Amino acid sequence: MSAAPRPPVRDGEPGPTAFALAAPPVPRALGPGPAVGRVRPGGPRTGAPARSPRSRTSLRVLTAAVVALGLSSALASPAAALAVSAPAPAVANPTPTPSTVTVTGTGSASAVPDLAVVGMAVEVTAPTAEKALAAQHAAVNALLGALRGQQVAERDVRTDSLELSAVYEDGGGGGTSKLTGYRAAQSFSVKVREPRRTGRVIKAAVAAAGDAVRVNGVTFDLADARPLRAKAREAAHEDARSKAEHYAALTGRELGRLVSLTEAESGNPRPLTVSPSAFAKQEGVLVAPGEIQDSVSVVAVYELQ
Repeated sequence: MSAAPRPPVRDGEPGPTAFALAAPPVPRALGPGPAVGRVRPGGPRTGAPARSPRSRTSLRVLTAAVVALGLSSALASPAAALAVSAPAPAVANPTPTPSTVTVTGTGSASAVPDLAVVGMAVEVTAPTAEKALAAQHAAVNALLGALRGQQVAERDVRTDSLELSAVYEDGGGGGTSKLTGYRAAQSFSVKVREPRRTGRVIKAAVAAAGDAVRVNGVTFDLADARPLRAKAREAAHEDARSKAEHYAALTGRELGRLVSLTEAESGNPRPLTVSPSAFAKQEGVLVAPGEIQDSVSVVAVYELQ
């Protein structure tokens, strides 16, 4: 059986096997290949068959397709190219944290009280409110006169309360009560700025107002507690620094600067209270017992070098 005749190929059209037979050119970087032929001026290559116009056209089309395919692959992943070429950021060295020591310091100070505060009251009971107020007024005048006689200044006497109330008595059965009179009372705070004179002031007040006077107690205090607090703070600071120096020596370090200092909650100096029974003897002169103490606590943070 004979082969069917092929259709004629027109000039300029690619042959049916042009893409299969054509090969991409060998790059010059790979070195020269076997000699295919040399081109002589004015003549065809020696030892190589002459290519037709159809072959040259097919080769140009294949080369353009390969170039286009490589360019599109490079454009498809620009991020990858940037990621590979970008330099890594430099990492800064962090600043080292200095070593510290935290200690608690306590300090206290004491002082002799220079002020006595005497709580006094005048209380009178009478059948009517008018008589109770009149009797109470007379007793208060006598009390204030006695205080002035003991060199107690008017600014050092303060009224704390004033009261007028009815007095009832249980009437027996039935839960009834009977009005028996009225009670008028007034309380004072008396500052004695010379504590050694406290006994004399109380004796003079009782002598002047008689049975209407009540002594509720005596409190010894300081007129100005700031110097005592300052001494307690100094002692607390010295205690904290001494402890910090000790810890630094134990760890083979030197004590550096003070980073922070915090004072803990501290109450006011606690006054001394004396019971009224201490004044039972009128001839006795009260002397300020002991001393008033104040204490401070601080938290200090030091650097270690």
